[in-house]
Amino acid sequence: MFGARVRRPELVAVGLPGLLAAMEQGQINTPRRVAAFLATLSHESYHEYNIREIGDTRTYGGRGYIQLTGVYNYTEAGEDLGVDLIADPDAAMSLQWSARIAVWYWTVARPRCNEYADTLQFGKICAAIGYPLGNGSEDTRRTDSFKSALRYLTGAVPDGITINRK
Repeated sequence: MFGARVRRPELVAVGLPGLLAAMEQGQINTPRRVAAFLATLSHESYHEYNIREIGDTRTYGGRGYIQLTGVYNYTEAGEDLGVDLIADPDAAMSLQWSARIAVWYWTVARPRCNEYADTLQFGKICAAIGYPLGNGSEDTRRTDSFKSALRYLTGAVPDGITINRK
């Protein structure tokens, strides 16, 4: 589905059962939602549960499927999920927690992501995930991945996909 965006298929295979279970719990269970979520993870972590953002040495820097970042997010995710991510930030990139944290971020910290996927507002997902806009090229790349995933899952890309963040 994502070609070169998957760097280590064997690692993706190890994480897949937990990722699928977490997605089901987060109602990421329609082609649009699955495509949007997986397209996002392909850019956040290459679908690798145990990845750390390259060059980020901050205590609460980007970790895991969705690159959880910042003491606030570590605190909130940990409290909601019942894990002490403040004392053990590396747990965010563990097989046990990475998928659950990614789905928590998608459905609790950014509760409209499923809705945006349903209505093909992928630019709003890009804004919700929280990386800088820059010149918009990253939004375009992520939207292209969303389209590829939709094509893979449904055989077609529907009209009406928006890249506008507002």
